[in-house]
Amino acid sequence: MSGHILKDFLHNHQTMRRWERLRRLVTPQDTLGIIIYGEPDPDSLAAAWALRHIFRPRVHAVEIVAQQPVRREQNVRFLNVLKIPLKVVDEIAWQAYTKRALVDAQPDFFQPAPAVPFDIVIDHHPKRTKCQARFADIRVSYGSTCTILLEYILCAGDTLPKRLATGLWYGLWIDTDKLTRAASAQDMAAISYLYRKADVETLRWLEQTQIPGAYRPLYQRGLAALAQDDKRALVCLGEIPQPDACVHVADFLARFGGVHWVAVAGVFEQRLYVVFRSGMYGVNVGRIARQKLGAFGSAGGHLDKARAEIPLARLTDILHAEFTPAHLDAWLHSVLLPRRARAAALAAQRHHAK
Repeated sequence: MSGHILKDFLHNHQTMRRWERLRRLVTPQDTLGIIIYGEPDPDSLAAAWALRHIFRPRVHAVEIVAQQPVRREQNVRFLNVLKIPLKVVDEIAWQAYTKRALVDAQPDFFQPAPAVPFDIVIDHHPKRTKCQARFADIRVSYGSTCTILLEYILCAGDTLPKRLATGLWYGLWIDTDKLTRAASAQDMAAISYLYRKADVETLRWLEQTQIPGAYRPLYQRGLAALAQDDKRALVCLGEIPQPDACVHVADFLARFGGVHWVAVAGVFEQRLYVVFRSGMYGVNVGRIARQKLGAFGSAGGHLDKARAEIPLARLTDILHAEFTPAHLDAWLHSVLLPRRARAAALAAQRHHAK
């Protein structure tokens, strides 16, 4: 398919109507804050960067803001090599912006809710509640927010710099797991269109996955947990150097044949991170994360990949005891693997009875 045909396909009437509404929402006097929820990943970073590119000549000032730094090694490389202008802050100064935009997330992801409402929400995740925003474009059939932003760039008639095209391609590629998960016809067209505009050498370099040497003992713990049950694995890594460690171990364990799903937990900077991966077709770990851990913190994700984050202060209240690795391990087993936890408790009772 030629570049002109791809462009015409992505430059559709639906997005054009939405672009006209979005364009009228901001003024040259506005200061726009583009907010990223949680730890920024390639889809949220590239989408926010694209929205900044669109509005930079149309508003007084615009910046991309997140409360969590980029920690995953591959995402740090992505951020640095493309020089994405991300500002990481301890607290978001909501009142500093006359307009606030949220990309790759929805307002109800925030707990507690922000002090002021969002004016703009652009996302592709499933809706959990009605989105309260002056302008909301949520397309659950799309595999990536980057695809939506590419459509806006084309409808706005803006140029697409090579670095931004590279970022959008990579964000789309990663969020759809190389087009193997929830990729729409628009995602397919976007990946082809962006590839023609991107820096291919940079893409090849970004695709090279490296595992930090410090993670070797964590992989060993994961293998030991998998040996106890070849269908499901719950691995408690304790204190971890980065939340990325849970991702690495979970991805590794989910590749073993016969594994239904894995959950890898670790503690970093007073927060518990639990990363879920599905190893078998049809096992919805996003639903497992929400059902099992959604009441304790933020939890959710996709069919095959999910994540939960729980503040340790909240966890201490849940445990009704001082936080220890043993207490955490027992609690996670009782929540995620109740049948195995009950069996272990009965075995322990029989052992003490002897």
